[in-house]
Amino acid sequence: MDSRLKQMIQNNPVSHAMDVVGEAWTMLILREAFRGARRFDDWMERLAIARSVLARRLKTLTDAGLLSRRQYQTRPDRYEYVLTAMGRDLYGVAIMLILWEQDWSPRSDPARAIRLVARDGSGAVEPIMAGEDSGAPILPGDVMPRPGPVPGKAPALKEMRRRKVQPAMRASGKPIELGIELFGDYWTNLVLAACFYRVRRYDDFLKTLDVSTSVLADRLESLVSHGILARKRYQIRPERFEYVLTQRGLALYPTVLAFFAWGARWLCEPGKLPVELVSQTTGKTVLPVLRNAVTGEEIDARSVRPVPALSASERAAISAAQ
Repeated sequence: MDSRLKQMIQNNPVSHAMDVVGEAWTMLILREAFRGARRFDDWMERLAIARSVLARRLKTLTDAGLLSRRQYQTRPDRYEYVLTAMGRDLYGVAIMLILWEQDWSPRSDPARAIRLVARDGSGAVEPIMAGEDSGAPILPGDVMPRPGPVPGKAPALKEMRRRKVQPAMRASGKPIELGIELFGDYWTNLVLAACFYRVRRYDDFLKTLDVSTSVLADRLESLVSHGILARKRYQIRPERFEYVLTQRGLALYPTVLAFFAWGARWLCEPGKLPVELVSQTTGKTVLPVLRNAVTGEEIDARSVRPVPALSASERAAISAAQ
């Protein structure tokens, strides 16, 4: 296995982003922040989370620069946590996760589905991860990763990054989005990253990820059970299998691109990415941008708002009218 490939998988803007936000409780707290949570009790009411866990995560997110702690009351002193510019810029990740959940997750609730419209009333918004100067989505195969000019490493939050979704979260009775379960686990993230770098065989995963056999087997089994990977036999004697991304797995690509873009903007020095994305057709570097496929314009969290998704009958009526 190419040592350069190993380095790219473990040291890139996505892995740097995961070092900061790639933990299930952290992602759930940020999700609720985008939904308007600001005060400690807001999160306590919405999440089945221990007070000590919430306090630690809020401090970590504040120290990392994603939340700002502001006093809103004296006697007794009380504080609220507001998304900073760095935190708000995770909007692309949040939207791509929501869309994937709605379109591909077996856990999605159609009654809670949303769509985006422009706040200025100009119409529907169709979010995509596109190139800097393009209104078309970046698809798997459109770009290839290559080593960047600086193989730097962002600080890792090592105390949180290897924990799987806690049993308490599963037993809480509140649904956990599949996307958060996948991206909220360090080793699952790493296995998915390897898959998008076209690693397919068990031994190659072991060599590339420095992972134990038990952890690798567990994560591969989980990804297969969720329909993210398909297990395909490539040798009979002895019997051996490889793991390939399904359509559901490939549909995670825009979320991966959103993480890449955020990590590149906030966790890497300008012009000094450890890994770059290069267009297969032009050979130029590509930085993914959250855009509206309808207009080609860049999307900002403050320029759009969510509304309930149209029902099948409503979509049919619109199509008939057109």
